[in-house]
Amino acid sequence: MHLYLTRHGETQSNVQGRYCGSADIPLNETGIKQAHDLAFRLKDICFDAIISSPMLRARQTTEIVSATLNMQYSIYEQFAERNMGIYEGLTRNEAKEQHPDIWRRLSTGSPDEAPDGGETIREACNRIDDGMTRLLHDYRNKTVLLVCHGLTARAVNRFCLGLQFDQMHSFTLWNCEVAEYKL
Repeated sequence: MHLYLTRHGETQSNVQGRYCGSADIPLNETGIKQAHDLAFRLKDICFDAIISSPMLRARQTTEIVSATLNMQYSIYEQFAERNMGIYEGLTRNEAKEQHPDIWRRLSTGSPDEAPDGGETIREACNRIDDGMTRLLHDYRNKTVLLVCHGLTARAVNRFCLGLQFDQMHSFTLWNCEVAEYKL
């Protein structure tokens, strides 16, 4: 499979440095423009499929791209962003100030810790790995665009490159940036 991986367009939460997690928030004006620019950059690629996270910001990005490419898209629930529990809607500083004990516990980098009510990195990666396994099954030897999220993109990169949990955080995919993989 030839996989093109992209992150949704910008949201106000991205601008403000807030944890979005499972919050279903829309693109802002910049994000809509980024999605149109992304569609233009991808218009000459012959995709066999476009896959989206179920979350609003990813779906909006996907709808703009798929309309430009004149294609339908599918939603894979497995590519939703990591649920950040009580951190959702907070900035890093707010999370650290409001939940200092949880912040200290999470600072160890363990893939098995999560903000209260949230997903651990291991849980999120297991879900995303399941999505990648499904994608490879459904689209073997095909060219696919996957529209997802920041942590989701790190997990996909981890899956594609066979990285360990402690290696996955050095990869960052900015809004509407594209990474390519041959699987």
